[in-house]
Amino acid sequence: MRYYYLLLAAAIGTMSLTSCNDDEYLEEHPKSSYTIENAFTKSSQVQAQVTKGYYDIYDWYGCSDFFNSIVRFKSIGTDVMDYPYWQHDGSAGYSNFSTWNTNSAWVSSMWNNLYKVIGDANNALEQTNNADIKWESADQRTETRMEARFLRGFSYLRLTELFGGVPLVDKYDTELRFDYERASRADSYLFAIEDLKAALDSLPDYPSEDGRVGKGAANHFLAEAYLGLGVETKESSYYAKAEECAKNAIALHPLMTQRFGVRANAGNTSSNRGQATYLPEGNVCGDLFYIGNFDRSEGNTEAIWVIETPTYEQYRATGGQRGMDPFVFGCVARDLNWSDQYKEDGAAPGPWKNISAKYHTAAMPAYLGGMGAAQVAPTNYAAYTVWNDDTDLRYQQDVTVRYKYLCMDEKHSMYGKYITGDMLDQGPNNLSKFYPIFSKLIPLDEWSYESSDETHMVYNHDYYAARSGETYLLLAEAQLRQGKKAEAAEALNAVRRRAQCSWTYSADNVDINSILDERVRECLWEEARWCTLLRMEPEVWKQRIYDHAMFISDYEKYNLKIEWNLWPIPKSVVDMNTGAPMEQNSGWK
Repeated sequence: MRYYYLLLAAAIGTMSLTSCNDDEYLEEHPKSSYTIENAFTKSSQVQAQVTKGYYDIYDWYGCSDFFNSIVRFKSIGTDVMDYPYWQHDGSAGYSNFSTWNTNSAWVSSMWNNLYKVIGDANNALEQTNNADIKWESADQRTETRMEARFLRGFSYLRLTELFGGVPLVDKYDTELRFDYERASRADSYLFAIEDLKAALDSLPDYPSEDGRVGKGAANHFLAEAYLGLGVETKESSYYAKAEECAKNAIALHPLMTQRFGVRANAGNTSSNRGQATYLPEGNVCGDLFYIGNFDRSEGNTEAIWVIETPTYEQYRATGGQRGMDPFVFGCVARDLNWSDQYKEDGAAPGPWKNISAKYHTAAMPAYLGGMGAAQVAPTNYAAYTVWNDDTDLRYQQDVTVRYKYLCMDEKHSMYGKYITGDMLDQGPNNLSKFYPIFSKLIPLDEWSYESSDETHMVYNHDYYAARSGETYLLLAEAQLRQGKKAEAAEALNAVRRRAQCSWTYSADNVDINSILDERVRECLWEEARWCTLLRMEPEVWKQRIYDHAMFISDYEKYNLKIEWNLWPIPKSVVDMNTGAPMEQNSGWK
């Protein structure tokens, strides 16, 4: 927030229009006015400014606004997700790059939102130096400063990954400026690194409360920043620093390797809507994403930084924020038809067109994870191809994924049995509405799928900003880039062993694409995929797009060469910066 102020309107309404002249009527006499110089008088106000930075990060992850969400603008159009085929026939698919330009809404949204966090952080940092503000302790002031530096460093890391070199703003401007200059990409990475290093030195080992950050988060994002800097400068010493930071984060946040939490206790006889809370067929990978299991305070050592979301009950009681609507990621089951082989007289045309009373005849049964608005769909690569291990716990039916669904038409002989894609009409406009849903995004809430209670629609659950399952993959990349292929394979295998996979990597078969594949299996719907890809060498990420992006790989007319290496600087930013040249990234007009 640029200013804290209280502006009281002049008491015009209490004046008699016949008792004042025109000049007096137009004058304003505010009783008080707060500006950046006098608004902060207590340490709690400065802490609130840092909290606002967290709130803006919350929005950046899309927990309250789908249209800014991490899984839309931060991953859509990559090798892992896009608009589904049927919705726009590719004309608006994000991997149809002919639709991209410097006015694209998601480009300016990303830029503006991250600089908003930077403004929050700069404001808080300046107020921690305000001699008139009294703090409970020096430690309280230091932690507030370091959280602000962390938020600023995180924001510059993301800006640098997406846009390259950006203007480096390290103070809170109270006046409009039109003369910002872009730093180099290397210097932008270094600026983010200095902030994250400073935070690392003074943050506590673990967050002081759920939702905040500790040393683990600083180490995790430092590892990522050093990797980006190493790729940019070709200086291998940065990869060694990335390896060290990743190991430090993992030491603080070891992987969860055994079942835990609300669904794992066999002795738990409690129930929810008549269904037992204990889920015997669950696994540790599913436990990581059940509501109530995200935080370290709940025993989750893997949680490095969690984006906290109010529960649905809290949202209903108080209003305010709500979680991201999960229905936009569900398949459009209601529109799917049987193939000719499975059509039956007296039955509905499709398995979910005549839903029985058992499922409350709902158009959006919770058993399917909610009504599919299908704004976003995984690519075939992310939905099917990459899952090449039948024992992988991250892709287990009804626990961590649902790729086949029960027929709900009691007039069909398949009622109550699983339906797979090969049993449906194979027309592209029909079958493209059928794809897996993943429990990490749409919790497969087994204890309420037959309920008519609207609270079974899981709007509100927490999200990981960082967890050590991903940190292992940063570690593997840092080791691979140093030529330590055996160690890189072992880092990848740590997450694969936790997932009980039947095969593992060796020094002979690990490369950068192995790591990017494993990131899909471990981090699908969690990571900002564009940030991951754009900090790689262009020849690496572009080939991933050519091979797997939805419209480039499947629509020949959109199979265009990618002429750019970074997202464009928003045209509005370039046009407004009249006091200094704001050079546009190459490949954009």
